[in-house]
Amino acid sequence: MEERISSLESLMQLSITMTRILNEHMDAMDERQRQAEENQRQAEERQRERDALLQQLLQAVAVMQADIVRIDETHS
Repeated sequence: MEERISSLESLMQLSITMTRILNEHMDAMDERQRQAEENQRQAEERQRERDALLQQLLQAVAVMQADIVRIDETHS
């Protein structure tokens, strides 16, 4: 009987240890998932910023081209 109780205690201790390890792994996975989502959000924000800057650059080039055409026309 004492041997069975000892075995049950050992099994319970092992179960507690495995549960703790599993919880630690789940926490680590949750943190990696959170970091991945944050990285994705930052990448999307940088892409929006690049798109906005590219749009401004394209508009500036269009204005310069219009100015060049206007200057050419006035000198012709």
